[in-house]
Amino acid sequence: MRVRVILASLALLAVSLGYGRAAEVVQPAEVLQLESAEAIATSSHPALAEAAARVRAARANTLQVGLPPNPTVGYMGTEIGNDGRAGQQGMYAEQQFIRGNKLELNRAIASQEVRELEQQYQVEQLRVLTAVRIAFYEVYLAQREIELSHQLVGVGQQAASSVEKLMEAQEARKIDVLQAEIELERINVKLSQAHAKHAGAWRRLAAAMGQPNLAVQHVDADPAKLAWPHDWETSREMLLASSPEVAALLADISRARAAIARACVEPVPDVTAQVAMQYDNATQDPIAGVQLGMPIPVWNRNQGGIGRARHELTAASRRLDAVELDLTGKLAERMRQFETAKAQADAYQSGILRRADENLDLVRQSYEAGESGYLELLTVQRTYFESNLDYLSTLGEVNQAVQQLAGLLVGTRTE
Repeated sequence: MRVRVILASLALLAVSLGYGRAAEVVQPAEVLQLESAEAIATSSHPALAEAAARVRAARANTLQVGLPPNPTVGYMGTEIGNDGRAGQQGMYAEQQFIRGNKLELNRAIASQEVRELEQQYQVEQLRVLTAVRIAFYEVYLAQREIELSHQLVGVGQQAASSVEKLMEAQEARKIDVLQAEIELERINVKLSQAHAKHAGAWRRLAAAMGQPNLAVQHVDADPAKLAWPHDWETSREMLLASSPEVAALLADISRARAAIARACVEPVPDVTAQVAMQYDNATQDPIAGVQLGMPIPVWNRNQGGIGRARHELTAASRRLDAVELDLTGKLAERMRQFETAKAQADAYQSGILRRADENLDLVRQSYEAGESGYLELLTVQRTYFESNLDYLSTLGEVNQAVQQLAGLLVGTRTE
């Protein structure tokens, strides 16, 4: 009697465990890919829309600062009422002529501001996509945890049922029944926690995509792609060559140089020309007049403006050096986090999980032969599932490190 019950229980246990491999899970019809999540974020995230609008505004400003001033036309009258006459009545036209190539230099400064804002858009896009990638894999790992917890619930239910039958046959102790019931409650708590973790991860993903009300979908990902293929030196070279933060500061340096050139031509005087046509009612003669004027740069030769522009160039250059050092420090920390988490994940994948699977199979055979007790089987079973849960947690750390590494660089993808 005891052998038949044990064999039935172990058969159900083996089916639930899939002999240590994940059981087949039916996937929902709607599956969200990472590329689709990134496309949604790029097209709908308000932070990206704001950054794009700032770029368009800067481009419009580039056009505006290079336009010449409008001409001025007006009425002029003199000697009105002299000898009871209307005096001299007429019109005038005035135009200011900008010299020293100031308008082109204005556009040169503004165009560098456009470049800087374009790089800031890239920075914002990387920030958004990094958040999407991290949250996407968090959802995927939460799905895996739910699947694993469901398997564990099935095993716990079958184990509790089998121990109760053994108890009824007076072939098991009350302590075994209580232990099985406690274990089943613990498993149900883990399942509830897994569902809560998945719900929170999905909300973060939806918010990162700019769609906080997006309905929950199944996500499809490949954890094997959570890797970083570059060594330290290559990663640092890529970082300094392609970082949008560095590119933005280079644009700021170019803007500062253009500002110096603009400040140096500021003392070149602009010319204001005026042409007037009048009719003298006293003599009944037409009268023409011409005026030309320009400031003389005697006291104000823009000395302060030139000095400020030069110091701003120095500050921009030093800022670039500081940011490169800061990015190098961030890269070093991200590499450390990745290498540590990856080493732990590899240890689980290559050794711990395999041994836990093998140990479960051996104890199962021993229990089937009546050489091991139920509590020993329960302990090994718990170790197997906890090892798998720890592995998923470690993959989450790898995900964080890889996505943050990719977030430092332009065009670097993990999937």
